[in-house]
Amino acid sequence: MKSQPDEKIMSPIVHKLARFKFSEPEQRALLCALAEPIAYMPHSDFRRAALMKETLARDVVVLPGASLKGDEERVLFLQMNYARHQMCLLRRRVMSQTRWSRKSLLKLLWWAQMQLAIRSKIVTANMGLVLAMAKRSDFPGVEFTDLVSEGSMALLRATEKFDCERGFKFSTYACRAIFKAFSRTAKQSYRYRNRFPTQWDGTFERDDHLDRVRDEQRDDWVDEVRTIFRRNLADLSDIEQSVVKMRFSIDNHRDEPLTLKQVGDKLGLTKERIRQIQNKALAKLRETAQERMAPT
Repeated sequence: MKSQPDEKIMSPIVHKLARFKFSEPEQRALLCALAEPIAYMPHSDFRRAALMKETLARDVVVLPGASLKGDEERVLFLQMNYARHQMCLLRRRVMSQTRWSRKSLLKLLWWAQMQLAIRSKIVTANMGLVLAMAKRSDFPGVEFTDLVSEGSMALLRATEKFDCERGFKFSTYACRAIFKAFSRTAKQSYRYRNRFPTQWDGTFERDDHLDRVRDEQRDDWVDEVRTIFRRNLADLSDIEQSVVKMRFSIDNHRDEPLTLKQVGDKLGLTKERIRQIQNKALAKLRETAQERMAPT
């Protein structure tokens, strides 16, 4: 997050802008451009006006959820950072002048709006990363919305710092930043709960209905597999039945399941051969169970 500009800096800028009668959104944008530091990634192409003119003329169309090609990604980052480079030059020129010109301020405003629009394209193209990573992450006690919020901020920060000439995709760089943000949020949440344990009770904050449904489905699945095995509905061979019986102790719960090596020693086969027989038998059981439990 950017620090708030010093009021001693803001006051003269506000006073000078007042006489130009910009709209409120335009004035806010100019205040940010003039009072706050402008960071950008330098590039050798910025000194080649003709080349940058071609780059700026490229219109990269971005659709939500659609990933960017490597060349499109490079063009967008060059456009954004070049716009910020131009903002720095204009800001330096404007701030060195005693009397500001409307033309210079409008040009500064144009570059500021351009870099924001391009940054929005980059974020739009990569927002799916935040949602996908938030769905896959498992941080007990951390809300999904909190993960998305922190991940979105991390994506914005990654956009500011990414160097397109480093040779790797932005998604690779952004994923690391997003995951760090998730971890930081989780640590903060755990720290608060440790300090104020009475404010958090999992039995009240979490509905266990889905957990109970999953447990019931798992129990049904296990019972069905046991039935298939006992009745040999999967057409297992004698050796396959023996391996499954010893490995998972299906018929006799009092016996401890044996390791692959122990089963191999009993049957006079190698550990790898027992693994192959087991996998083939489990595939038959799984396929039969799926057919029997499929909704009609």
